[in-house]
Amino acid sequence: MATVEDPETAFPEAHKILKQFIISDEDLVKIMNGMSKEVKAGLNADTNARASIPCHLSYVQDLPTGRERGRFLALEMWPTNCRIMLVKFGNEKDVYMSSKAVVIPYTVAAGRGDELFNFLAENIAIFVRDKKVEKENLPMGIAFTFSMKKLALDVGILVAWSRGFGAENAVGKNVVDLLRVAVAKHKDIAVNIVGIVNDAVGSLMALAWSYPDCKIGLIVGTFTNAAYVEETDNCQMFEGDVTKPYMIINSDMARYGENAHLDFIRNEFDKALDLETNNPGYRLFEKCVSTLYIGELVRSVIVRLMRQGVIFKEHNLEYIGIRWKMEMKSLIAIESDPPGVHTKCQEVMDKFRMRNCLEKDLACVRYICEVITARSAKLVACGLACFIHKMDYAEISVAVDGGVYRLHPTYSITLNKEALKLVNPSNRFKIIVAEDSAGVGAAIVAGLAVMAKNRSTSKARETMQVS
Repeated sequence: MATVEDPETAFPEAHKILKQFIISDEDLVKIMNGMSKEVKAGLNADTNARASIPCHLSYVQDLPTGRERGRFLALEMWPTNCRIMLVKFGNEKDVYMSSKAVVIPYTVAAGRGDELFNFLAENIAIFVRDKKVEKENLPMGIAFTFSMKKLALDVGILVAWSRGFGAENAVGKNVVDLLRVAVAKHKDIAVNIVGIVNDAVGSLMALAWSYPDCKIGLIVGTFTNAAYVEETDNCQMFEGDVTKPYMIINSDMARYGENAHLDFIRNEFDKALDLETNNPGYRLFEKCVSTLYIGELVRSVIVRLMRQGVIFKEHNLEYIGIRWKMEMKSLIAIESDPPGVHTKCQEVMDKFRMRNCLEKDLACVRYICEVITARSAKLVACGLACFIHKMDYAEISVAVDGGVYRLHPTYSITLNKEALKLVNPSNRFKIIVAEDSAGVGAAIVAGLAVMAKNRSTSKARETMQVS
């Protein structure tokens, strides 16, 4: 850690509280092994319903080779906006992407489901006309960050929206069909919507086009998840084409801990935070590691110390006392200061109307950020190591997406270091930031699906001709 002083001596009260966030190497091994057992349970038909890592089938069985060529469309759907993309795969590792970001108005997001999908279809129509591909019936894939239940490559049943969306009559329906119906109203365009994936699967597929040994997609941001490549024979829940050797699994590892497996490390702050969420008792792993929750945990510890009269004695709780107001970008700024310098930390505290703070208090805030953020990275390393062990490849690339990994000054270092300690030395891994978005992966999925369907049709015709 970058703290100059010995924290136990400099901040004894804070150190006592933060010991609750320190996880031993033995605890990390225990967590990794527990996750491995839950993955096996998630893949097993008899135990899937009880598993806290449910291992959802993505129905993506074709992996890119890097030799795919052509133009494909994608729609990325995020909690506040969407992005429509035209992706062209050229020679070697050349990917050309043209995109349009669209902010989803609150009135649309909070309205009826058909209003939302009509809005999306209208913007897709504008985009394909602008790109002069409105008549080409290009394959389109959807990268979807909301909770859904996959039943086929092109069947994703919406389970729930995130905060801010109220399109309730879309819940329980197939997102692909909803978009198909809306797009069909535009008679002058032809778009072939063929598949839907979540962001972890999309990130995996996007990197796999350039790195064929990419077998894991890791998301560390507002949400936490991992997708990995499993052998089809191990997927007992799958009733489709078992002749294809692989199936990408959406692990939904954010749910780990729902069966009490994390209770031995969850502390009073974790439990209090959980009760303030809209889904108490669920997604407990995510609530220990994701950016929204890290910020709230840091804020909660600061408030506790202020109420004890330990730090910021000249300031009040009027603004720092507001829940969910400590954002991850503030934590990144605080830890980006050089050792012993707290300029950015003071800028963050200025936002809470706490000006001219004592240097020692600012140093204590940085210490709080370091400990809680490090715990997040260590827990994510447990999940990563779990999947690397499961696949047991000699060499593997991991696609990682999420601002905290890319922008935080120490998060990536901690995650890599802790994963190295947990992973068998015979399984070498390389974590690569996914420069191409999940939408690029969704476009690849769409293209591969159409190619596979065309090959199947050609074989069927050849069989008919022979007979």
